[in-house]
Amino acid sequence: MQTRLKLNQKAVRIVLMAAILLFASCKKDKNPDPAPPPPPVNLTLQEYRDGEDFMRFEYNTDGSLKKATVKNDINTSGDIVDFSISYNAGKISEVNSSSGEKIVPVYENNILKRADYFVAGQRTGYTNYQFENGSVKRATIYAGEGNEYNPILEFIYQYNGNGNVMEGTIMAGTDTPGHMVRAGHAEMQYDQKTNPLYVHKDFLVFLWQGISKNNAVVENIYDAQLTLEGRYQYEYTYKSNGLPEKASVQIGLPGEPGTTSTVGFTYK
Repeated sequence: MQTRLKLNQKAVRIVLMAAILLFASCKKDKNPDPAPPPPPVNLTLQEYRDGEDFMRFEYNTDGSLKKATVKNDINTSGDIVDFSISYNAGKISEVNSSSGEKIVPVYENNILKRADYFVAGQRTGYTNYQFENGSVKRATIYAGEGNEYNPILEFIYQYNGNGNVMEGTIMAGTDTPGHMVRAGHAEMQYDQKTNPLYVHKDFLVFLWQGISKNNAVVENIYDAQLTLEGRYQYEYTYKSNGLPEKASVQIGLPGEPGTTSTVGFTYK
């Protein structure tokens, strides 16, 4: 992990949306008339692909996740990295990567409080998690060495009446130790279909990857000055069991030239 992190628009979007989707899934819904839970996934997700980025999954005989192969800009700097998962009493106890990093979670009353990151036996950083009324309200990522750790990213969340993330704000570290500035925020809309990545939320939390019960249909991205600078609209094709097979993603602001990308899901 770097001791300082300068974020461009793409990095802000990827990291922020990953965290928003992830922590929305950690919400304990107290709505008196909550939406019904997603139906069980009858197929095993083998690969999720977003353009050139992907995640591939291998499983133990009991169905638990054994290994994830990941390629993206945020977690692997565009390299292909294998993550091997170990368990203790049904909870993830350690994650080891082929790039030499080890992730060790710390639980308190069976709730994740911190994730420590090690390289060659030395702790290089950690993430602190704060919950309020069953919801993750703040997640702060620290990097450094020895006794000197400084925050490089922080996520702050607001929830709507349905218990979903209404808004997520990202704070980014600066060249002044301990000082963070607003980098942007995002607003989300979802469908009512099952997100097949949801079953891996306990692992993906350590990679800051997006995961929620449902699939994002609109992402509005705002810069630090609260100006809308990006919009992502997803049109899904679903399998007969309701799981997404692929999505066409329209990228761009209304009235401006845009681009199109594709998201795909492979099952076995």
